[in-house]
Amino acid sequence: TLNLPLPAGTKARKYLATLAQALDAIDVAGCTATVVSLGVDTFERDPISRFKLREADYLEIGRRLARLPQPVAFVFEGGYATEEVGRNAVSVLEGFEAAR
Repeated sequence: TLNLPLPAGTKARKYLATLAQALDAIDVAGCTATVVSLGVDTFERDPISRFKLREADYLEIGRRLARLPQPVAFVFEGGYATEEVGRNAVSVLEGFEAAR
């Protein structure tokens, strides 16, 4: 287990740098598959979020996840900005598919 807690107010730059750490750890561990618990409650207008990710950031998250060489499964976890939750989740998947 690798925990990489981030502070309230985290924006994309710090989030993506931390994601890079996680992806490196997955590479080192030699995983044969990865399950992504896809929660988009990190969105800046999510009513319970203290993060500051924007819609375009989710596309980049997907692109970066696509660097994983093993099979990747996405399991939707949540997000509570009801107007944007679908768009944000789809953006991750579109970024992933475009970069694969």
